Amino acid sequence: MAPSLENGALRGTQVRCPGCTQFKSPGIRCPRCACGPVPAESYGAARMLLRAGVDRFALVGRLEALEPSLAEQLELQYAAQWLEARRIVQDVRRCEPFLSLSGFAEESEDRWAEVLPWANPAVASVPALGQQDGADDETLEQLHHRSQVPEVRHLAALAEVNQGNLARDLLASVMGALDVQGRIGLEAALTLTRWRVWNHTRLWDAQREVITRNARLAFEHFPEQRARAAVAWVRITGQPPEVDLLFALREGLRSADDDLRFECALCLHDEAGLLAAVDSSEPEKASLARLTLASLESSRLLERMVSSGDESFARDVMKRLPSPPSLEALDAVLALAARTGSVLVETVVSWARRTPFERLEPSVRLRWVRCARETLGNWPAGSVLQLWAWAHESREGEPLDPEVSAAFQGATVRALSLAPSAERKQLVGESAFRRFLLRGDVEELALVHSWARDAACAEALLDLLISMPGWRDETGQGHARCARLLMAAWERPSRDAVLAPLAKAVRSWSGITGREVFLEALWSRFLHYPEERADLLSTFEPWRTFFWERQLASEPDAVVTFETWWRVDSQLGLPKLVEWFVGEVPPEELRRRLPAVWAAAEARVDTWPRSTSHAVFLAAAPLCGALRQGHALVVPDVERFLAWFPDFERRVREAQAHAAESGYHNDLLSDLHVEVRLMREWLERFREAEEAEHQAALMRRVSESRIKDRELQQQALQQQAAASASGTSTSPRRLGGGLARWALPDLKPEPLDVEVILPGVALETLLDFARVLQALRARSDALEVFASHGLSVEEWGAQAKAWGEVMTRRRDLCLRFAQLLEAPWSETPWR
Repeated sequence: MAPSLENGALRGTQVRCPGCTQFKSPGIRCPRCACGPVPAESYGAARMLLRAGVDRFALVGRLEALEPSLAEQLELQYAAQWLEARRIVQDVRRCEPFLSLSGFAEESEDRWAEVLPWANPAVASVPALGQQDGADDETLEQLHHRSQVPEVRHLAALAEVNQGNLARDLLASVMGALDVQGRIGLEAALTLTRWRVWNHTRLWDAQREVITRNARLAFEHFPEQRARAAVAWVRITGQPPEVDLLFALREGLRSADDDLRFECALCLHDEAGLLAAVDSSEPEKASLARLTLASLESSRLLERMVSSGDESFARDVMKRLPSPPSLEALDAVLALAARTGSVLVETVVSWARRTPFERLEPSVRLRWVRCARETLGNWPAGSVLQLWAWAHESREGEPLDPEVSAAFQGATVRALSLAPSAERKQLVGESAFRRFLLRGDVEELALVHSWARDAACAEALLDLLISMPGWRDETGQGHARCARLLMAAWERPSRDAVLAPLAKAVRSWSGITGREVFLEALWSRFLHYPEERADLLSTFEPWRTFFWERQLASEPDAVVTFETWWRVDSQLGLPKLVEWFVGEVPPEELRRRLPAVWAAAEARVDTWPRSTSHAVFLAAAPLCGALRQGHALVVPDVERFLAWFPDFERRVREAQAHAAESGYHNDLLSDLHVEVRLMREWLERFREAEEAEHQAALMRRVSESRIKDRELQQQALQQQAAASASGTSTSPRRLGGGLARWALPDLKPEPLDVEVILPGVALETLLDFARVLQALRARSDALEVFASHGLSVEEWGAQAKAWGEVMTRRRDLCLRFAQLLEAPWSETPWR
């Protein structure tokens, strides 16, 4: 017999009943299933007999009647299977010290006792329930990956997560353990609600319900873990604890387990317990304690932050300070910012902007105003600019208090004046910077003048100044200040440093709406400062049309204006001028203007090929558009352009592009080819229209032929009927020998059916040839069919061969011929 320790029959002084696998006192009948008493050393053989079909009430007698060798064989077979189960139980026992609940090993042993034995195999062929034992230094995470037994995998994952290992696969296994009945599911509920795990999981509603239920079950059935079960219930429900849970949480505050004390303090918002964890050696625990105390606006926490808090301390606190903040909280934050310098400025700004300035208490707003006057100007310019925007945000139509506005405006000017050159470009890109300029006065104009001469930010600043009228007016002044800001950048001294970046900005924003704000100021400058006109015309070249229109408003003839302007404008201004010159004019006027464009292109193409090509494209497009709209009067102009274009294209390709044409990355010849192709296609439409008329005439001929054939067929049928009535016989040959010629297919006619393919023969069209073949298929007398169509056998052979040769060359005839043969034909008189 196998020793009792190898079959799981003994636990202390009790023995396992082979019938129900529950433990009972030895030597008595089982009080649960009434199975007779079986010695522990025969438990394995008894389980094997039960699995073989022996009734449990006759089990004792059958066991006593067994031959000793057979009983020993059965016991050994069971012991071999139980050995594998013991390996699993040992793995479970390895995990148990790191789990909150107890009894997992006994529960696993009882579960395997219920299912064993699997069958009655030979000892050598018993399949292993688990894998081989791991190495001596195997970790629980390695056990989780090695084991193939679900309960071992779940328990190993639970033990690792309880120790702080939050690997994704382990968390997934813990989530799956929620659905397992028994202690594993309860342990999973407690594990997922630990503070280390809680923020790393995402739970569905169904999972939350399971955790809520399991937390209650753990609270009722495991008194030693009531505090942790109460933590799980409060955390998953988010509700205040009930009386029994509240008592358990308060008891947990006195627990020897540091983590459990912290968990209970979190649930109860116990200030003393949380303050004890504020300086914990575990950064995550310290951060969570600070966050929780900050949400409670703990005065003791604020005091500690001001006195000894570092950067991470302050960031944690400001994440959860209530909004809007109290004066005490603001004082603490500003005091810490003053102590730490610029390290926490961005964090302070982000924290402040969580609450609109207008919603702050009056005392808090006054504290901010005082800070703006005293220290804000020394903060980094970007952060001060954000605070300026925060103070000037929408106030539901009410203007900002002048005292508040002046304080923040002054602090922002000071901070921007001190900003290093490397940061200015980024500051110009902030939307708040534009609004700051629009709301400023003299000091801001001086700032613009200075920054416009700083190469690091000049382009960005001037680009912003030029684009400002296109933005929404937030000041209610109609952007009247935009021109003043631009003129502040234009003013002497050192204007030469501004010309190039300003010209680039004007080119970038030359099409913005609202540029009239600038044009009037520039025109005034143009009139009163003659020495600046050359710089104005070159810098604001995209707007030269405005100056030109002002000077030549009295000239009514556009051709005269064009002839004058393209010669005096800058060499790269022709495309813009041509676009104005030929755009949206009627065809008659277009014909009058285009020769001037071609003449200008002839004169410029060798020196400025790319810009001239652009201009020609801009002129060719409306010409092509007029042609496509059906204006026949421009056809001569199109023909002249098509004849002129090849030589122009050659000159464009042969000419060397000027360095000043670097802005034109393409000569647009490919686009001009598109216009040329469209013009040629349109000219071809005349011939296509004639061909369409010819096809329509053919269709009319086909229709008339079909109508005539049907009329003749009807007459022939009437004659045949009359002859039958008079008792005379009329053969098809006597009726004209060609009744079959009027048989027609049930298809939509096409011109190809009556097109003369073989002129001078009887079967000159495809329809004639198809009629003969259709008649041959319908009649058995081929000679009669040939005769009815006026054919001899030799003629039929020659013409059929000719048609075969034609259809081998013309696929369209072949396809149509197949359609005619497959279609149903009208009834012939022969049938």
